[in-house]
Amino acid sequence: MWHDPLDIIWRAADNPRSVFAAEDLDGMPPQIRTRLTQLEILRPSSTATHVVCDACFDHHVEKVTPIQYPDKTTRFFIHCPENGRVEVPRERLFQWTVHFGPILTGLATALSAKGSPAEIVPGRVWNLGRAALAGKSKPVWVARGLAWPDAGQLAQSIPKGRSPVLFYLGQAADDGLLGIPRESIIELRTVVHLDGSIVVDRDAIEVQLVDVEAPPSKRQQKKQSPRDATVGALKRELHERILSMKSAIRSADDTGSLFDLPRVTQKQLAAAIKVSESSVTRAINESGDRELEIMLQTIESENLIRKYSR
Repeated sequence: MWHDPLDIIWRAADNPRSVFAAEDLDGMPPQIRTRLTQLEILRPSSTATHVVCDACFDHHVEKVTPIQYPDKTTRFFIHCPENGRVEVPRERLFQWTVHFGPILTGLATALSAKGSPAEIVPGRVWNLGRAALAGKSKPVWVARGLAWPDAGQLAQSIPKGRSPVLFYLGQAADDGLLGIPRESIIELRTVVHLDGSIVVDRDAIEVQLVDVEAPPSKRQQKKQSPRDATVGALKRELHERILSMKSAIRSADDTGSLFDLPRVTQKQLAAAIKVSESSVTRAINESGDRELEIMLQTIESENLIRKYSR
């Protein structure tokens, strides 16, 4: 079942070789495949030379042999040890590649980005120019593969500081890898959808970026109270748990299985951040921290977890 018409894009984001066989697109509504092809997001690739046998239950992979018949038609076959020669429908040989360019163009257009987009690292890092966001002119960047083994090297190609906005494809980077405030790092999947064309939720982007403020000067800094420290630790722990659940939900979507949302208790949170349960209770009930309230609501809702982009 395809919950998101752009799901094939997000699956390709964490696949270094973004080539999909016909079976990978099983269940995709024909109108979605047609539209993605028209937008040149999904493009035909070379035909497959090997396929998985579907005539038995061993799921063995066999080389495809084309045979031309006297009437000039060509049919395709594999050899199955159990069933002998098995014909392969031509449609099973089709393969597709995913191209991110149209998505990035749609993002740059929606943000009214100025300047010439540039691919800094082929297929991995793009500079989309500058855009007026949250009342400031900000450099807009996109990165893919921030959780791959070479992520540390890739991060060197991305600017640091409080000015850039980074949209990422695939899994999020480890904490500390990017020198950019968390609020300025946005998962592209959470702000883009397909509605005939590529649609970008600019309002959601603006709301998130409003929270990016200049760091306080040393004169402004004061000693943190135990309750404030607990609130900060809770928000970090909830952030990691929500991201983990979001990843699990994606995996469930990809396999067509149901996701059983676990219940997170104050006792579990207290153990995770190494404070007493009563300290967690006081932090939740007495701090009045709006972000903490939102995160606690989010972790109890699969729908809110899907939309989470912090």
